[in-house]
Amino acid sequence: MFRACCRLRYYLRLRCTTCNIIILLVLLSGSQVWIWCRRQQVNPETTDIDEFPMDHVKHGRERMAEHIAGLSAYSYQMRPVNCGQVFKGDKEEIKRSSKIGTNSKYYRKYFLQEFKSCKVIRESSKYIFNVSEEEKQFPIAFSILLYKDFFQVERLLRAIYRPSNIYCLHIDAKSSKSLHDNIRRLAACFDNVFIASKLEDVIYSGFSRLQADLNCMSDLLKTNISWKYFINLPGQTYPLRTNLELVKILKIYNGSNDIEGITGARMLTGRFKYVYKIADVKGKKTLENTYKKKLPPPHNISIVKGSAYGVFSRNFVKFVISDQRVQDFVKWLEDINSPDEYIWATLHHTKLNQHLNTPGGYKGDPDKKPWLATYAIWKGLAPCSGIWVRSICVFGVGDIPHLIQKKQLFVNKFYFNLQPVALNCMEEWYFHRVRSPLKLDLEYYRKLPFVNS
Repeated sequence: MFRACCRLRYYLRLRCTTCNIIILLVLLSGSQVWIWCRRQQVNPETTDIDEFPMDHVKHGRERMAEHIAGLSAYSYQMRPVNCGQVFKGDKEEIKRSSKIGTNSKYYRKYFLQEFKSCKVIRESSKYIFNVSEEEKQFPIAFSILLYKDFFQVERLLRAIYRPSNIYCLHIDAKSSKSLHDNIRRLAACFDNVFIASKLEDVIYSGFSRLQADLNCMSDLLKTNISWKYFINLPGQTYPLRTNLELVKILKIYNGSNDIEGITGARMLTGRFKYVYKIADVKGKKTLENTYKKKLPPPHNISIVKGSAYGVFSRNFVKFVISDQRVQDFVKWLEDINSPDEYIWATLHHTKLNQHLNTPGGYKGDPDKKPWLATYAIWKGLAPCSGIWVRSICVFGVGDIPHLIQKKQLFVNKFYFNLQPVALNCMEEWYFHRVRSPLKLDLEYYRKLPFVNS
């Protein structure tokens, strides 16, 4: 641009500063017009979803373009990603695809346009409606807690959706109106997807996060579907097992829960030995330690730490909602830090709380059993090719070859706008597994120590 300006100035024999500024502005305007014209050629305006050129879509990187945004979202890229090579750990393919970004404005534009018709959502977005008799006879209840990234949540729902299951979506009360509207429009397209009856203003590490789970649990028990298990999920997770595989595994569990248990130094006792309160810091609600000593838990309950996520039998959920001792314990949890990481583990591990007689509880040592509900990487325990957020790995493309080998049911977590090829390839791998089921090592799950303990 500078060289062009100097040449034009030389040919026109212009020497004043004002003339130089005028020439520079003209050249800048011209370049912007050229860029706009090129964009119109690549991404022409359209109002008909059927006009999108879909014939080229073959690879995992482009699956979301096929489902949601059409060719335009990825048209600026040089060539498709080969997810097959990513699965094999090809370093060159992983390195190249890790640098590919997402043009999210096209997702917003075209997907919301597609939302005008539930028929288009149900058919064009590849939701699965045909299920086996085994799946029909073993319905599963899910909750998804979300606060952002509608497109990623929709992809999660699309993966786990089956007409025999039931789904409760909890939207953070303070999330944007557009997110609330879009999620409600999505849920309205399915008879077995609903919004939680009460939405919480979720505060990180606060009781409201647990209350959101409890709200969905209560709502799901009131439905007319006799689901067998409940699985709570965050919006950034993705399945490692198909619904049919989940059914086979949960049938082996046969009423046992899959809940993480941690005792000893890793319990972070400061979180529940002091009273915490909600404080307003620069207009944002946050949890603050008052350093006031907290009374012991009611009913002689011993605290165990674990994850906020798990796999819960229907009887366990009934126990949580209806048992008075649990209700007293829930009340005690209201002013601690991260109560969602203590409630399930405490109730489940009956070695320390035998008197609770928890349905599906585990009688053995909490620290000496595997936890299969969700796979995550904590900082310092394993490498992460994505980024670390609050000491948890947000997975990147380089993590995919390892993730698809895991025995866990779900993996947490991905970000829609961070190395989007990672989630796209996971989606390709998952739906290939749905279409072409692989032999599942069920013997591994039968030998789990918490099964019928």
